[in-house]
Amino acid sequence: MSARPPTRVDVGVVTWNTAELTAEALRRLVDTPGDCELRVLVHDNASDDGTAAHVAARVPEAEVVAGPVNLGFARAVNLLLERSDAPWFFALNSDAWPEAGAIDRLVARAVQFPRAAAVAPLLLRPDGTVEHSTHPFPTPGLAALDVVGGRRWLPSSRLERRCLEGTWRHDRARKVDWAVGAALLMRRAAVDAVGPFDERFFMYAEDLEWCWRASRHGWQVHFDPSAVVRHVGNASGTRRFGAGRAALEVANVHRFLCDTRGPAAAVSYRALAAVSGARQWAAARARRDAGAAHHWRVQVRAQTGLDRAARACVPTARPAPRPADAPGAPGGRPGADLPVVSVVVATRGRAALLPRLVAAVEAQTVAVDDIELVVVDDASPDETAQTLARLGREAKVCLRVVTLGVQQGRAAARNHGWRAARAPVVAFTDDDCVPDPDWLAAGLACLEDAPRLVVGRTEPPEDQRALAARPFGRLLEVHAVRFYETCNIFYRRRDLAAVGGFDERYRTWGGEDTDLGLRVVGTGVEARYAPGALVHHDVSPGSWADALRAAGRGVDLGRVVAEHPEARGTLLHRQLFWKRTHPTAIVAAAGLVAAMWRPRALALVAPWVYHRVVVTPACPGPRRRVVALPGALVVDLAEVATMARSSIRHRTVIL
Repeated sequence: MSARPPTRVDVGVVTWNTAELTAEALRRLVDTPGDCELRVLVHDNASDDGTAAHVAARVPEAEVVAGPVNLGFARAVNLLLERSDAPWFFALNSDAWPEAGAIDRLVARAVQFPRAAAVAPLLLRPDGTVEHSTHPFPTPGLAALDVVGGRRWLPSSRLERRCLEGTWRHDRARKVDWAVGAALLMRRAAVDAVGPFDERFFMYAEDLEWCWRASRHGWQVHFDPSAVVRHVGNASGTRRFGAGRAALEVANVHRFLCDTRGPAAAVSYRALAAVSGARQWAAARARRDAGAAHHWRVQVRAQTGLDRAARACVPTARPAPRPADAPGAPGGRPGADLPVVSVVVATRGRAALLPRLVAAVEAQTVAVDDIELVVVDDASPDETAQTLARLGREAKVCLRVVTLGVQQGRAAARNHGWRAARAPVVAFTDDDCVPDPDWLAAGLACLEDAPRLVVGRTEPPEDQRALAARPFGRLLEVHAVRFYETCNIFYRRRDLAAVGGFDERYRTWGGEDTDLGLRVVGTGVEARYAPGALVHHDVSPGSWADALRAAGRGVDLGRVVAEHPEARGTLLHRQLFWKRTHPTAIVAAAGLVAAMWRPRALALVAPWVYHRVVVTPACPGPRRRVVALPGALVVDLAEVATMARSSIRHRTVIL
């Protein structure tokens, strides 16, 4: 009987200015015996101390790639994931090395538990002390526990179950919420399902966020103390950030909590952590423990934002673009059957529409194996999660789901979607759209090999045109490149990465898609209209009340004009008004007010009435148009008021 082939594990190591330490750690890794077949992949983040060359010379078994810029830890690990083609990926810090048999035991634990997305080892410092490396997900409740000194009076069994430092000794195998990424065996199938690290986290908390996302997808994180990894700790982080390291960690945890539990919980957690830190600092001062006092002082200053030097070192630049021919997205890898196009859809509370969308994607003339559908569930309150789970089991197309713990808005949800996408081309549409069978084929053909984005044609379904005849019914038609509507647009993933994706400051309706398109075009990308790439967008029958509510949601539109003043002539009517009805509506309102003193001023209403009856009526039919006039004027003036608010908020002029 033939011997069973060894398990293949790719070890991914990110380096930055730790030449001798990294070479020594990797030498120990390669020379330590084990049953797994290891391939060592190294990405150097533009070290200036010769790390890449030194590692390549000392450890010729390693495949070293020297990057031109420092991309940060999360993005560099994602590049390593792209290079990996093994069923297991062992993320290992450049200052860590496994002891004999550690990787074998991690793989055995993962095989024993098929839902284990990752398995973490026991981390020991070189002197043998235990590094606390497994944690509960942060919550305001846990922070409040420290404020009231709960670790002193709660039963140790309850504290140990939560993996709290000082009570959990890392002495038994178990499931945990999350484990630090200094040494983490990751299952390739889980990475493909969950997505790679979130590249918004330059360094620190990317492991926390990934484990949270894995848990939302039904995966688990395990800990096995029989696998031991030695870890020096913070070799690159201390050199890069110095005293600002704590501030960067605080900022990233705050961002994580904003995304997963909401801004109120994030602020509460930070305030409680500051109070707890101040209490710990005072206690350390009282017992004259200078080291502990310094530690807690740094933590308090980081939580409260008082450390100016710390704030200055938090990276604010957008990630550098990928090489032009890089595989489509993190999670892709050479030799894998990557999709040609990723269709990204953000959804919230529209479970009933999703089967129709999936069926339309499956009906594309592009081969179904060349398509992946990425659906981002923006914390839907209905049966969306269950519907997507069922569709995932039944769909012919590769359906990948990204679930957000709290509502984050369209811009953030779409960012999660395209970052999880694996294809080099990302096609956006909406959950209330039905793409034509030739949609993807026509969009891809228009992209060709040129640096361009493609805006497709959008029309209402034929069987819904009657709904648009109702007063205040809303329909979307796109027959040219103007607003870069995300219901039907194609981007190359590298172009999205180059500009950082959607601007998540757009929390309300409107503007985020136009802003993104203008920023991509600003990098030299051509915008092309493809009439053959057709999407049918549902009509909203609406009512006067619906139209009035919609009128108040465009307060972020002024941001587009403020940040892209060169686009005024394209986006605005007469470079000032958001809609063609607004100037005459303003004059009509002035005429109605003036008519209380001068009845002849009612004549000022006539231009608006003509516009609303003849040029842009609220609905078809002469009688209906007249009946709808009072409501239409209220809606137009509400939109003007919203634009005025937007002008004040974003320091521009738009009406």
